[in-house]
Amino acid sequence: MGWDDTAGLAFAGVVLIVLAVFNVFVEAERVVCSFSRSAADRTGEYAFEITDIPISLCTHFVYDSLQLGIAVHSDDTPNILLVNRDAAVGGWRKFAALKSIKPELKLLISIRNPSIAQVASESHLRKELIEVLIEYMAEYKLDGVELFWAGYGIQSEHSLYLLVEELKSSFQAAGHSTWEVTILVEIDHEGIDHARLGRLLDYVHIAGAGERKPKYGNNSTMPSANALFDVDDQTNMTLNDALQYWIDKGCPADKIVLGVVFIAQVFQLKKPNTVKTPMTYCTVPEDGPFCAYIEMCQKFNESDWTMGWDDTAGLAPHAFQTDYWAAYENEASVGRKGEIAREKGLAGVYAVALDLDDYRGKCGPAYPLLKSLCGSYRQKANN
Repeated sequence: MGWDDTAGLAFAGVVLIVLAVFNVFVEAERVVCSFSRSAADRTGEYAFEITDIPISLCTHFVYDSLQLGIAVHSDDTPNILLVNRDAAVGGWRKFAALKSIKPELKLLISIRNPSIAQVASESHLRKELIEVLIEYMAEYKLDGVELFWAGYGIQSEHSLYLLVEELKSSFQAAGHSTWEVTILVEIDHEGIDHARLGRLLDYVHIAGAGERKPKYGNNSTMPSANALFDVDDQTNMTLNDALQYWIDKGCPADKIVLGVVFIAQVFQLKKPNTVKTPMTYCTVPEDGPFCAYIEMCQKFNESDWTMGWDDTAGLAPHAFQTDYWAAYENEASVGRKGEIAREKGLAGVYAVALDLDDYRGKCGPAYPLLKSLCGSYRQKANN
């Protein structure tokens, strides 16, 4: 299982006026919420604006708004470009202003770009990136950085460890010892030194999901998908087992944050008994076959769908009709994931992303997935 760069964009979203009408107060240690600047570019009611951020529900916010690039000068010397797409509208200043409303909030900058692999592999580029980050984070009074680490074709993870080590030491040298360094990584990412990551990082944000492409079984009239994980040489692991594998390999549970992605993966069914991935099915988000829950829940209500599960643990729901099959998350499945995070003593949960949840309340109360996720995990504070 693996998510390509387009899917990474679907991970993707941000406050002057805040929604203050929520009746759920977060008591959990760490409830991380991400959003992307690109969601503000949507047209009409689905645009996710700064006013849509539910600051009462999350303890940490991750903002995906920067573009990382490498420019090559005439003398073939490369240098780092960190482009702020929000410069014209002052998005980062509005993001920083969240703390004037809720001072205990922690704000993180996210870098989700394939160029991070090249940067990590070259010492002078690592140095340049760190210098730019320190300047940027100090200006906007941020609390940490998240690196999205995917399968970028790097033969060794060693460059990742070097980048993390240098980030931590540089933050301390610059007088910012409290700044966090985290990564966002798929739970089945291969080749990781789990114990070393656990030592180096403040937190590891683990995306506990993968592609669930359906297949027809023998004599089956409707397909189903594999909801299990292959991690290194371990095969067919449940989410609980995969998390335990990380812990057993030396990554402390109290540094792991379980990420849950609020997208539906939609596949077109063809006769006889074949599956095709449609390139367009929803308008939110705009990239590929993924659908945000805010739109998918409406589609479920507009026509007849048959609901089912790919597993017996209540973690992998699916829905199908004559022509389409969708793997998605619902309130029950994200709630069960929150329970697993609590039962295993994890540091927290991670909603990916706010702008994919039903933030307009189209199918009921607003933010049903986020509320279910943090509500199930927050019971940890009461135990």
